[in-house]
Amino acid sequence: MRLKAIVLAALASVASAAYWLEEIQHQGVASFNPDKSYKVFRNVKDFGAKGDGVTDDTIAINSAISSGNRCGGGPFCNGTTTTPAVVYFPAGTYLVTTNIINYYYTQIIGDPTSMPVIKGSPDFHSYGGIGLIDSDPYLNSGTLQFRATNVFFRQIRNLIFDTTDVPGTVAGLHWPSSQATSIQNCVFKLSSRPEDDHTGIFMEEGSGGMLADLVFYGGKQGAQFGNQQYTMRNLTFYGSQTAIMQLWNWGWTYKSLNVYDCEVGINMSSNAVGSVTLLDSRFVNVQTAMTTFRGATSLNSTGSLIFENVDYINVPIVLQGPDGPLLLGNPAGLVHDAGYARGNTYTPNGPREYEDRDQAYFPQPTALKQDGKFYERSKPQYEAYPTWAFLSARSYGAVGDGVSDDTAALNHLFQTAGLTPGSVAYLDAGYYKVTDTVHIPGGVRAVGEAMAAVILGAGPKFSDINDPQPVLQIGTMGEAGYVELSDIIVSTQGGTAGAVLIQYNLNSPAGSSSTLAELPPSGLWDVHTRIGGFAGSNLQLTDCPKSPNALVHADEQCITAWLSFHVTKKAGNIYMENNWFWVADHDIEDFNNTQISIFAGRGVLIEGERVWLVGTASEHHTLYQYQLLNATDVFMGQAQTETPYYQPNPPAPFPFTRIDTALADPDFHTDCQSAQYGANTTQNSDGSLTLGGNPQCEMAWGLRILGSKNVVIFGAGLYSFFNNYNVNCSTLHSGENCQARIFWAGPLNLGSGFSTSVPPRDVESGKTGRFVMSRRPPSHRNKTRESGAEAADPRVQVYNLNTVGSVSMITRDGKDLAGWNQNLATFANTLALFHY
Repeated sequence: MRLKAIVLAALASVASAAYWLEEIQHQGVASFNPDKSYKVFRNVKDFGAKGDGVTDDTIAINSAISSGNRCGGGPFCNGTTTTPAVVYFPAGTYLVTTNIINYYYTQIIGDPTSMPVIKGSPDFHSYGGIGLIDSDPYLNSGTLQFRATNVFFRQIRNLIFDTTDVPGTVAGLHWPSSQATSIQNCVFKLSSRPEDDHTGIFMEEGSGGMLADLVFYGGKQGAQFGNQQYTMRNLTFYGSQTAIMQLWNWGWTYKSLNVYDCEVGINMSSNAVGSVTLLDSRFVNVQTAMTTFRGATSLNSTGSLIFENVDYINVPIVLQGPDGPLLLGNPAGLVHDAGYARGNTYTPNGPREYEDRDQAYFPQPTALKQDGKFYERSKPQYEAYPTWAFLSARSYGAVGDGVSDDTAALNHLFQTAGLTPGSVAYLDAGYYKVTDTVHIPGGVRAVGEAMAAVILGAGPKFSDINDPQPVLQIGTMGEAGYVELSDIIVSTQGGTAGAVLIQYNLNSPAGSSSTLAELPPSGLWDVHTRIGGFAGSNLQLTDCPKSPNALVHADEQCITAWLSFHVTKKAGNIYMENNWFWVADHDIEDFNNTQISIFAGRGVLIEGERVWLVGTASEHHTLYQYQLLNATDVFMGQAQTETPYYQPNPPAPFPFTRIDTALADPDFHTDCQSAQYGANTTQNSDGSLTLGGNPQCEMAWGLRILGSKNVVIFGAGLYSFFNNYNVNCSTLHSGENCQARIFWAGPLNLGSGFSTSVPPRDVESGKTGRFVMSRRPPSHRNKTRESGAEAADPRVQVYNLNTVGSVSMITRDGKDLAGWNQNLATFANTLALFHY
């Protein structure tokens, strides 16, 4: 009670205090860094930066970033988890005369209560760099300092980038990036002088990622974006010549994009643009909202477009094609697009080249919306909280060295935070080894430091593949409550075949569409699972090397998780943003990023209701990456998956052969018997496909949707690049034959996979073991138009689906519907709409 009184009293005096991150005691450590004097937190002013707008602060800022023998890329380091850093900017204007060079695993954070300015000087000069902050400079060889698709665990937030005094060509930020990276709450002030060529963000490579709450003023291009896939939310542009130059992509989702007083909103006239999805957005006083290279007719699926709930105010041309306007607006009024699709569609059969506004293809799941727009919410930064409100894990007895058992200390911390209104549990940087379940009750707010606060499950509790146990349990079964978690990673150490990394049980009090602000869902922002491939995991190159030239039998010490993330049956009302559920395909600490073989059973399992998955990714799990099981009201925005690189050596489901029927594990033995194979991929008279190219079938699913309803997916990238670590199956000339199928949608019935006959393989010997008999659930099917019975309401809507390496893009209740060769686009295959 005394702590509660102190916290409440402190909240009353917060107006006079500085931002808590600046004042808090910094106790974070880099647990597996041999240098025990290494400092995680660094304030740029402690390195000599003045922030007075006059002094050149370039050297001081670069020193703050690089101090401590950190990973700077190039010929010295391609990645490491042992040198994480928070580089903090207090309020002020920081003058720079050349590039600030970002390092691996760096979080650059400004004071959100008085956002600091990074200001380019009139004599600013780039010595091989691109932006005021360059996160991946080019080397003399012409290659990036870091391989963009392996740039993980970075954040930039709460900064103002000002290039208005810089003559010529410059960017505010150079940001090649991949998973678990984000830019949030930043402003870009750019020169609009005719002789200058300014861009706020230049991004040309990677596999991302999340951008949110950004504002751009001026510039020749507000931003230039090129990446495999991305989710971007709440971007606003004022007065740019072109707001967004879309350089290339496979799939891109824009949510709440606002463009004012620009000549062009989105320029996607490159034929390297696979698909763009645009939601809940507006263009005001814009000459041309979008341009596309795709004309009235098209030879392939490149340039697929989806709009939903987009306003055009005083916009003469909505969509400009290569030969003239394709969609006209109103130069002096409003045009509203409730829903528009342009590309190949399957409803459910296809393909049909389509361009129209049929509202039957754009149902409105009101439970997922707030005031007519899909719900969204930014990661909290607790600006109004005083320093005293933050309860440090170390102050509560946790050691965080990756060796000591911190189970009791973390449970004590979270129990106290749950009982103390106005408090925030603060996980100082470090690896918190736990040997039993850590419980987070309702009422907890928790934030990790430097994205290097890692809860590390280890020991016998998590090692029984037949008795899975949660490492982190959020709420108990049936508990009502609310939590906010951010910047926390959950991992495992060594062989933990029974580990459920995160089990989510809470059901937050549900607000209606109009009251979500008062009764919001719980939130998980930048909460990741990372399995193997890092220092301290005991799952690195020397522990779990790949062996493509041998018949693989999974080493027990390399079977590391049963399930990564689970929203249980009675749970729901949870908003998730920028979450990465990763089973390592390579050793981050190895200079060559050498591939490894790690085995984790299941990715993300959603059984609850009212779930938002915004900019999430799930990769390299054995059975599936995402599974929605009897789920209701689910939003997914640009979900991304990868099949394990080692498959089919061994094939799925090995080594996870004990099928859990209660969780509807896939039965590859039965499912693969329903596929039809032939010399070439062809369409049959009933709309189904014969799959050509002799593809592997016993491969992990990217996405399975079983017995679920009101599911909307705005962008999905489901990728299969390898067979037994060989990429020949996914080249442009291979016929996309890494695997037969990758996406299943249908009712929960016999065809969706329950094993009664597949002989499991003994994990230790690799030999065939005894049969595991599993009870089948009762069969039931949805009514469909094909049956001649009453048509059911649409249950699944997928917009802009992009796949790599899979012969079939869609399998509906055992029948393959969409072939890769029907939807040729970029390196990925693309279809605009699947309506089921």
